[in-house]
Amino acid sequence: MIAARFNPLDIECLVKTAVELWEEIDPSDLSEHQQDTLDRARDAMLAEHGGQQPSLPEVVTFISPRPASQAWVLRRSDRHEDVVTLHVDEDSALAGLAEYVRGVWDNLVGEEDIPDQPPTDDREAVQLYYGPERDGRPDEGYNLYAEKITRRGRTRIVPLDYRFPGEDASEQANRDAAFHPQTDDNDLPCVEVDGVLVFAYLDQEAGAMRVSVHLDSAEDRLVRPDGTVPLRVEVEDDVVLDDSAEGTPERDVLTRLLDAADDRQEQAIREAAFAAGVLWRCPTCQWGNPGEAACCEGSGPCRVPKPKKTS
Repeated sequence: MIAARFNPLDIECLVKTAVELWEEIDPSDLSEHQQDTLDRARDAMLAEHGGQQPSLPEVVTFISPRPASQAWVLRRSDRHEDVVTLHVDEDSALAGLAEYVRGVWDNLVGEEDIPDQPPTDDREAVQLYYGPERDGRPDEGYNLYAEKITRRGRTRIVPLDYRFPGEDASEQANRDAAFHPQTDDNDLPCVEVDGVLVFAYLDQEAGAMRVSVHLDSAEDRLVRPDGTVPLRVEVEDDVVLDDSAEGTPERDVLTRLLDAADDRQEQAIREAAFAAGVLWRCPTCQWGNPGEAACCEGSGPCRVPKPKKTS
């Protein structure tokens, strides 16, 4: 049976694709998953007609989409500005609003029943400033409400024998990368690679260059069976996050040990790390590199490949 070669979601995909093609959709508009499933269905039909035995379907795991989360939106306005900020919960939003209120408390000093100093309780400070019905200051106001953060709701199909895309597939994904510039106040500049979105922008309020990585839209081939995407982040030559397939726990533990060690202890820890293969010493610049690094990660220009094992 041809159906023996496909998992349930593939069969569902074939049915939906057949309906779409029956309605004369342009085949080029089909998704990558639909086209791949059709190709495998065609191969299965040809194999069946040729008398070949059907192979077993690929062993996969189904990863359900994460439920929608919630953020609190605070909009504060006065005669000079209209500011919108996001907060993880109502208390943190009120704390941010109370911080503003305390900074302009002089606006209330001298009014009846208003203390010279703002209350330490955030809710009380906000209520005193704006009034119990938010009508105490006609030229100012705020609105605070909860908003659901929706995610792309689709079930991922991930092989249990996960393999990161090979050299050709990775190079093609990099060549197909797209840049999305900011076009209005509601979006930010972003680079998209294989569905992964990397936002890099100047945050005036934080006074910093911010980088934000969004993985929910990553292509299925990047997703491991536990639902995560391997991610390695470097700033200049320093690795600040490494969630790649190998070496992560050792690197994190080693970093914590070295941070807590004095000079003598640090030398002993490094020698032990070299002996255990957690670190390897570059034969050219003598830099201590993580065991999983393929080339020297030293602070200089040296990028000598990792020495091959002799045994």
